[in-house]
Amino acid sequence: MSNEYNPGAALVDTYRQMRRRGIILVVLALIIGLLLVALSPGRRAPLPIPKIENKLGVHLLLDDGRNHWLPEIWPEHMGYAARAVGEWGFVTQLVRADDLDPAKWQVFMDLCAELKLTPILRLATVFDRQNHWWEAPPRDSNRSYQTIARQYADFLKALRWPSDMHYVTVGNEPNHGNEWGGKPEPEAYARFLIDVAEALHAADPAVRVLNAGFDPYTPHTGSQPFIDGQYYMDSESFMDGMVAAYRDVFTVIDGWASHAYPPNLSAPPWEQTYQIDRINDAVNPRHADPPAGIHNRGVNSYEWELWKLSTYGIGALPVFITETGWRHDESANPDALDTGENLPDTVTTAIYFDMALRGNNRRYPDMPEVGWTPWLNDVRVVAITPFALAGIPTEWGHTNWLALDTSGTVLDTYPMFDLFAEISLPN
Repeated sequence: MSNEYNPGAALVDTYRQMRRRGIILVVLALIIGLLLVALSPGRRAPLPIPKIENKLGVHLLLDDGRNHWLPEIWPEHMGYAARAVGEWGFVTQLVRADDLDPAKWQVFMDLCAELKLTPILRLATVFDRQNHWWEAPPRDSNRSYQTIARQYADFLKALRWPSDMHYVTVGNEPNHGNEWGGKPEPEAYARFLIDVAEALHAADPAVRVLNAGFDPYTPHTGSQPFIDGQYYMDSESFMDGMVAAYRDVFTVIDGWASHAYPPNLSAPPWEQTYQIDRINDAVNPRHADPPAGIHNRGVNSYEWELWKLSTYGIGALPVFITETGWRHDESANPDALDTGENLPDTVTTAIYFDMALRGNNRRYPDMPEVGWTPWLNDVRVVAITPFALAGIPTEWGHTNWLALDTSGTVLDTYPMFDLFAEISLPN
């Protein structure tokens, strides 16, 4: 046999090597695809939510993750909540991952039972005081969140609930860097939502799982941080990223949590817009404009969220407005951190709430009759828990519905509270 170089044989050998490599790549692709299928939750129908007679609610701040009121003050605050929202109205309350103490939170549940309030628990992580952000939940070695999911499930299962349905919202505004360790990760939050939802459903047949409400005003900062050194992502890009990672992620929830805030926390209910802000090098190749008349910013911004879900093949979910509302000019603490420019006074804020809830119907002749769908008239909306009743006044003075002293004692009620209390009175 000749030892001379044979170009034809070399080509054949190269071709064979390429085929082998191609087969290996195909096999690897199949393995990766099978792993993704195995991790995917698969499509499921949302669990039913019974007809809700009373949509009214309020977001409590017994603990806001950074500050908390002593349990001794809870009965007073929750008594005011019951006056505001009426019989079996809703109260949303955050619970930190490092505070999953069933005995402590059973006190809250027992007060809900005594006062006939329906709780919505918001599962939070832990606030990093050094970096000024909420930590991302810890991942297991296999990149899942099954350990923390079991911890949440064990905690919820240990509680005696006052309501037939056990409403739980998983996280908060994860398209914010300051809610996810400095930088939003759609894939990671999708996996977290899947693991927690599956653990809760397995542990408690009465649980009804909600997503974390997204912030519709957040810009997409791309590969560069915002001026505060953290990264952000608009809701559309974030939701698209979740679905790109786990196609059926939104089938693990039973209701939709929405943060339907007015623009600038001060605009009237008829001011609604459609707008997505991308800065630096941010892009979203999956972007799609909604039909005319659908807004993603304003008191009905959940309309855009439901439309976006429909593009993924998700049917209409019952909407829980777990945050909304207006900041106001008055404050029990003049140095409160939640101040802003051109905030309405509390009387105007109460009028805006009244119109957002019930429409105008010629009750306010100088204001528009159209431009929004009143929440109480919208069959898609099942709960409305504005933010917030009574937080630490140094931080939430312009947001609170109650004027408080530094110990948490109630000094007075603002007109927003009085409006809800009037609406919630039995006919």
